Amino acid sequence: MVRDLTEAIWNRCELERIPEFYSAEYVADFRPLAPPRTGHAGIRGMVERAWEAFTDYREELQEVVAEGPLVVAQFTVTGIHTGTWGQLPPTNRAVSFKEAAFLQLRGGLVIRQTGISDNLTALRQLGFLPGGKAEEGAG
Repeated sequence: MVRDLTEAIWNRCELERIPEFYSAEYVADFRPLAPPRTGHAGIRGMVERAWEAFTDYREELQEVVAEGPLVVAQFTVTGIHTGTWGQLPPTNRAVSFKEAAFLQLRGGLVIRQTGISDNLTALRQLGFLPGGKAEEGAG
């Protein structure tokens, strides 16, 4: 289910399929990076913002561990930063960073998701923090 969800919703942006995977009571909590998002509108907004910020947005599922209603997934997120990401202007640079998500399921649907994204790596790759691609080879 998590593999199908990742491909349909996040990688192909098939937003009309959100109710197949996410509960209407869905809550996403990635604080402190973003405020909690709720319901189908919450997940739709998350996907739309990802695709607006990164051309060719893709989540490659690396690992999935499930026990009962809890699923833990590790992804590699990639894309070209061609749109605004939060407050950050486009850089036209490629990113590749890790994300871990903890999903709680009920009735075959995701009802809650928390996670950790390696935004530090992404910010370095985009040149917003020292140590990124812009500084490689300098010296």
